[in-house]
Amino acid sequence: MENFHIKRDILCFDLKSFYASVECALRGLDPFKTPLVVADPERGGGSIILAVSPFLKAQGIPGRLRVFELPKIPNLIMAKPRMREYLRVSSEIIGIYLRFVSAEDLHIYSVDEAFLDVTHYLAYHRCDVMTLAQRIKDTILKETRIPATCGIGDNLLLSKLALDLESKKAPSGIAQWRYEDVPTRVWPISPLSSFWGIGPRLEKRLNLLGIFSIGDLAKANRTVLKRQFGVIGEELYFHAHGIDMSVIAHKHDDLRPMRSVGVGQTLFRDYHGSDVFVVLLEMADDVAERLRYIHQEARVIHFSVGYSKQYGGGFSRQLSLPYPTSDPKPIFLACLDLMAKHSLNLPIRRLSIRATQLSYYQPFEQLTLFDTKQEKAQRHALYTTLDRVRARFGKQSVMRLSSYFDEGTARMRSGLIGGHHG
Repeated sequence: MENFHIKRDILCFDLKSFYASVECALRGLDPFKTPLVVADPERGGGSIILAVSPFLKAQGIPGRLRVFELPKIPNLIMAKPRMREYLRVSSEIIGIYLRFVSAEDLHIYSVDEAFLDVTHYLAYHRCDVMTLAQRIKDTILKETRIPATCGIGDNLLLSKLALDLESKKAPSGIAQWRYEDVPTRVWPISPLSSFWGIGPRLEKRLNLLGIFSIGDLAKANRTVLKRQFGVIGEELYFHAHGIDMSVIAHKHDDLRPMRSVGVGQTLFRDYHGSDVFVVLLEMADDVAERLRYIHQEARVIHFSVGYSKQYGGGFSRQLSLPYPTSDPKPIFLACLDLMAKHSLNLPIRRLSIRATQLSYYQPFEQLTLFDTKQEKAQRHALYTTLDRVRARFGKQSVMRLSSYFDEGTARMRSGLIGGHHG
């Protein structure tokens, strides 16, 4: 196990309540003293709040809820999302990171999180890792007025755990977790879903094996974990010991191939019966386009439906396709099949399609009696041509006629950034 302990100095930065903090900064307000939420009231009381200010978080207001769930808050500011502004500020902060490290040692994890490998920069900046983290944090605050927190670790995993589980609560906003801290800081972590990379479903499966803490996971049989969960099981075992072999400079290597491609949306109103078919076709187009972009095909389609909140519930099922595809037609038909078998004919408010069991595009593998190799190649050529047109002239340049029906959402969504107006 010792051979895996490669020590580096990794910083993981998080911009606190990023959207809300940007809105406060644009108004000249202190995010730690301002009751502000980012939401679009024009979408009604059921619209999702994208962010709440650190001030409201300290009052116990969760970061994700709907407008109608907000308690009465004196002097509340409701800021309509401005995605272009958030991206502009995010780009400005990336520029700050690049003053301290070169591009190959920077990994942008999301619009508000980034990893920096500063292993070879401490001598250049003539300081220790804690001082450098504080210096970057102070620069971000001074130049953009956005507060940040930072986790420090020997690898990406430990820096992320330090960020999520300690630094966000630490007075300094900085926490450091090293290999020697694993038994005292990592192993006590419970429930499992609070650990980076473990979701509720995986947590339940691990619980069935008698694993309820990261310490339990570290003591588990590695062979059993691999048999039960495949490569993920072995990765979980190493992570439980604080081991992560990822190096930021290798971020473009195909070390962890994409395992799935998916889209989901919360509809602006309840959809009934066949009204939802137009949206499903649009989403199938979107999934297929993403598959083609990464030169992959999918063999399994996962389809999820969430009913109107008035009824609650929904279903999530999967279907194996006869052959791998990046064509929207079989993806759409698979969703229709699952809907016909499992839908309770209740009003629908949420939809999700995810394509899994990916493999590289193969134009000439064995198809069914009703499809020929030539037809597959022709359809793929057609869709990739349309992809190039949309990439150059925008999503609205080529759309299905069905998207112009009242039920369609693609026309409206094509003008949004991150699901919201710019």
